[in-house]
Amino acid sequence: MGTNSKTSHTTYSVSPTSGSPVPEAPAGEPVLPPTEATFAGQTALTQIPETPETGQAYGEPVLVGSDDLLASTATLVTYQSADGPRTVLYARLDEDAEAKLLDALDVGSNLVAKEVEQTVQGRVPLDEKNELAEKLISTAKSVNHHITNEDLTPGHAPATTVAKLDAAKAALSAVMDAAGENPGAAEVEMLQHYQNKLAALDHAVATATKIAQVQPFTYEGKTLATMMVPSTPADATSDHAVAALRDATRIKPTLDPETGEASWNGTERWTDVSAKEYAIELGDGFQAVYRPYSLNDPKTTEYSLRGRLEIVAPAGQGNGPELVNRLGQLHLANRPMSPEEGEHSYLNANVVAQNLAQNTSIQEARKTGDHLEDMVRQELFHERAHEAVGMTDAQLAHFAKELQLEAHTRALPAKVGVLRDAVAQATGFADGTALAASPGYDPTPRKVGGWFTWSRFDVGNAADKLASAAEGKSLVHASSPDGLRMMLKTGLLASSERRLTMGTKRSMGKSEDVDKLTGGASSVFLRVLKTPTSTEPHPRLIWDDPSRLLARTDYYGANADTFGVINPAKASEYSNGNPATRDPFKIAKFTNPSNEVMFGDGIDLLGPEGPSRISCGSETLRNELHSMLAAKGVTHIAGKPVGDVVVL
Repeated sequence: MGTNSKTSHTTYSVSPTSGSPVPEAPAGEPVLPPTEATFAGQTALTQIPETPETGQAYGEPVLVGSDDLLASTATLVTYQSADGPRTVLYARLDEDAEAKLLDALDVGSNLVAKEVEQTVQGRVPLDEKNELAEKLISTAKSVNHHITNEDLTPGHAPATTVAKLDAAKAALSAVMDAAGENPGAAEVEMLQHYQNKLAALDHAVATATKIAQVQPFTYEGKTLATMMVPSTPADATSDHAVAALRDATRIKPTLDPETGEASWNGTERWTDVSAKEYAIELGDGFQAVYRPYSLNDPKTTEYSLRGRLEIVAPAGQGNGPELVNRLGQLHLANRPMSPEEGEHSYLNANVVAQNLAQNTSIQEARKTGDHLEDMVRQELFHERAHEAVGMTDAQLAHFAKELQLEAHTRALPAKVGVLRDAVAQATGFADGTALAASPGYDPTPRKVGGWFTWSRFDVGNAADKLASAAEGKSLVHASSPDGLRMMLKTGLLASSERRLTMGTKRSMGKSEDVDKLTGGASSVFLRVLKTPTSTEPHPRLIWDDPSRLLARTDYYGANADTFGVINPAKASEYSNGNPATRDPFKIAKFTNPSNEVMFGDGIDLLGPEGPSRISCGSETLRNELHSMLAAKGVTHIAGKPVGDVVVL
């Protein structure tokens, strides 16, 4: 009986009486499980570690029940610090769950001023005033453009390129004069950076060789900032968590370039963030920070930061389970995911990946699932209403949440069956049983670094067809020697947002600031190219079998360079009329050399998703990486010996 049914609801027992069988449900309605089928008796899909490995930059993922968190995933990262291990829970809320979190907050009361040391990053004022970086970048683009057009040859450069080069030299001279005889440390580094770039440009013009992208010089500095932070709940009068609205920040960890281990002192944060956030005091040394969708306008703020939540534990061992438990203090689900919830998430991920959300069967299945859960919730309320007598408002809120979670758990097997049947109907299967029996159906989460991915059953069921469509094509990610070293130290090709939590140096990516505005910063970027057969001077990660990654559910692509735009407010500015697609067969046919395929969070380079080849571009780098991986105990990547993967 769907939610639009005009038939009145017939109450039937959902728990057996002693010695009695479970009564049958009315015809047409899925049978609900008995009361005893609560989460307490089920096996969690993922265990919550007491203390994730200290210093492991990407952390340990856990699957949390319900759909409050995107992909139902939270990541626990334990940083090194002088005070002992510091564990942080990172997650991103589904926008529909934000109202629950905001309802848990007492915003604006009991605030205190606190001086906090902040790290700021930016360009040297002399550089900005003289637009030195802009002139060098413009020159580099001109050089590469004219080399492509074959009108820049050794000994001859177009007048426009020469003029740009002269302007860059004049700007550098002006900056050097302004810096004087005793420039500061940042100015010395800046001048050396741009002198090296200018020398490289001179060489590129003289020899007609392309030059790598020029990045502005940035430096880090410390400053004391006065921030309004919540007082502890002991000082507050509300049952809610005390919160303060402030300019957004980001945790500022550091990544050891030799070991790849991450550390954080518990206070240091980036402040140059275009967004707003709530600082939340949870008590007992636990704090949270949340960047709300509702207060961060996609037109003006960092789109990839919206909905991101972090909960910070006090220094010490064993805080992993308590961090997950503290989600409940924010009115969010706070228990590990059950197998039934896992299959539900798997089906939902496939609905999104296969663009089935508007299918009538899917929409009706979701309505029916909500109705089933509401039925169980009502029956639970009638069974346990007497327990609410004499409860305080806070106790009643907790009791209501408990009933909600129990109703969700008990209704879930039936909801899964309904949704599976609907997905089967939408994709051409006779029913859910036939779909589940197909070779591509696998509702098992796959761990990728500090997060999980699900697989697409449509790709699994059409492996030969996709292999044919992608014949002669590879997925490629271009990098730099430093970038490749850092990726293999951590074992990950990670998105800009993930790299920030790992402590990776900024500007490792090509367009990090723009990607935060478009939303592309939540993904890593690859390109569909003809399978490379020759060595290039710049390192590359190459997947000769694109289906290894296209079997995931969390990617999208465009046959143009769109900066991974998913922000509707930026689509017209960056998509240039090239819509995104999740269709793997369309992606396999991309022909624009600037096409891009975005994979959520990142790719585990040393696991089953690892590349077919890691092209180093030089024997020196190849030998260095062989030694580094051997020291880490890595002998194979995606089933192949390291020597066959890490190549010239």
